[in-house]
Amino acid sequence: MDFFTPPPRRGRDVAAEERDQPPWTGPPKDLLGGTVAVEKTLFQNDALAIVLASAVAFPENVKFHVRLAARRLLDEDEDTWWERRGLMFEGRRHRTRPSRLLKDEVLRFGVRLPDGTKATTVEGRTHSDESPPPRPEGPVLRLGSGGGGGGGDRMATGHWNLWLWPLPPPEPFEFVVQWPAFDVPLTFTKIDGEALATAAERARPYWS
Repeated sequence: MDFFTPPPRRGRDVAAEERDQPPWTGPPKDLLGGTVAVEKTLFQNDALAIVLASAVAFPENVKFHVRLAARRLLDEDEDTWWERRGLMFEGRRHRTRPSRLLKDEVLRFGVRLPDGTKATTVEGRTHSDESPPPRPEGPVLRLGSGGGGGGGDRMATGHWNLWLWPLPPPEPFEFVVQWPAFDVPLTFTKIDGEALATAAERARPYWS
């Protein structure tokens, strides 16, 4: 007989877990969303490019995939390049610190919907001790996973995932970006809401 025995495993009520994850808290985990190749350049200069590469649409929200690429300019010294490269990857750490949300080093995203309402990664946080969190009064845009690397002393790339709730209507809306530390002004780019709505209709469960 074994002297040490493992504790009993707690059963998981998967259905209850899914019910506890309303659509304003994140993309559904049990659905394969419809993918849209957006491929829109949000900002570009000689040193930096920010591209909205694609979107994955679900019936009630949408996940965006943003890619970044930075390159060292010919007249840029090594210290400046490595400082700028580090900022590119470390800026994400400030996203959960309210006191730093509007610092110049923080990359900011937003959307402006056809009715004029907006959601941003600065204002789009909901704090609540309730589980599940209550339904927000307006649209929510949140930063998800991200990362980057590669390129060494000449180029660096990164990526960000964001999700927006609710799914925008099938009309054009604006995707917004600003990053003062990289001289990215407040920039608006038109996005095809109809393409997202059509993709959301293709979303389907992984298992029936």
